[in-house]
Amino acid sequence: MNILTSVALGWLGRRFQELGSLLAIIVPIYLGMPAEHQRGILAILTGQGGGLSISAAFGLGWYLWTQWQSYRATTRPQVVTDEGKRVETDKLAPAAQQTINATVKAAPKTILDALIDKLNKTR
Repeated sequence: MNILTSVALGWLGRRFQELGSLLAIIVPIYLGMPAEHQRGILAILTGQGGGLSISAAFGLGWYLWTQWQSYRATTRPQVVTDEGKRVETDKLAPAAQQTINATVKAAPKTILDALIDKLNKTR
């Protein structure tokens, strides 16, 4: 498996983009807070915030659960039909699986490959 075309790596890249965007929003807000609020946040982040509320703990757990579900949905072998319906490939007949595998092997591996193929076809 080529690491540059890994679905799991693509999922991880999207999570880095997501966290980077969140940090771009959260850091300026944190820096604009009064000092006593900043100390409270630092206490929580360093494990000394024993007063973490149940709703905050539930929210963190929920976020981690949704990220796990996102990862599983992204890395599960699947195809999308012309109608936009997602079908898991392990639930298809063997002949359909072979057709899908042959199509995937013939398809461009990256977006750059697809663009180059398209440019070559227009010439």
